[in-house]
Amino acid sequence: MQTYNLQKLNALLKDFYNLSGIKICVYDYNGTELCYYPERLSAFCKLLRADEKMDARCKECDKKAFAECKKTQRQYVYTCHAGLTECVSPILYGGSIIGYVAMGQIKENSHSALPRDVIPKDEQTCAELSHAYATLPSFDRDRINSAIHIMDACAGYEYLKNLMSSIEGDIETRISAYISDNLSADLSVLALCSAFHLSHSEIYSIFKRCFSATPAEHVKKCRLTEACHLLESTKMPVNKIAAAVGIPDYNYFSKIFKKEFLLSPRDFRRQQNSIT
Repeated sequence: MQTYNLQKLNALLKDFYNLSGIKICVYDYNGTELCYYPERLSAFCKLLRADEKMDARCKECDKKAFAECKKTQRQYVYTCHAGLTECVSPILYGGSIIGYVAMGQIKENSHSALPRDVIPKDEQTCAELSHAYATLPSFDRDRINSAIHIMDACAGYEYLKNLMSSIEGDIETRISAYISDNLSADLSVLALCSAFHLSHSEIYSIFKRCFSATPAEHVKKCRLTEACHLLESTKMPVNKIAAAVGIPDYNYFSKIFKKEFLLSPRDFRRQQNSIT
């Protein structure tokens, strides 16, 4: 269970909204929404996303925005398919993204009419959607840019990073548990990236900071540590132990084990047995 201080996060978002009048959200590093202010979706967006196809387009816009922000580790400003201005900024901690701040559902003064490609065929729905669009708060470009600059400053604000920093401990714990539970499985960088929805650079950065090693070095250490435990506490054949810790090539297992402990697996076992 992550332990972000959501009460203080929400208070910070409320302050931003009171100053700017623009909706703002905070997401964790996976893009999961943690809190928002004042509401998750405006009346316009609720109506729009009630349509399955429009909802899919909205989600695709969000997905592309987070992917771009994650790739560049920089603020990303864009116009969604419904003509509203959106912005996502990464929250960086020790060179890695630990979360995101986003603001959006903003209508510029110059956009007075509902975009044609979102107008539904049903007249009643069209009227409701047009009314909801008309009631969206309108901002000029200068005010939107000012809000974007303030939001980006918030993303770099140490107070906000501290409220989010528990994520760092959480990801370290989760990675350690995942490796421990999956020693016999594929623990390559690619597999870890997929399991934790992180990029190669993020995985390497987290391992360097949390474990002072590359992913391959740390995984090897975990596998050999477990192999030592099995050699000491069980009578499993060495080749079975090698497979159990994810190094099925017995010769390779013996080679790296001896390099690490200056003893072959069998000699290590004999030594431990003689001690006990």
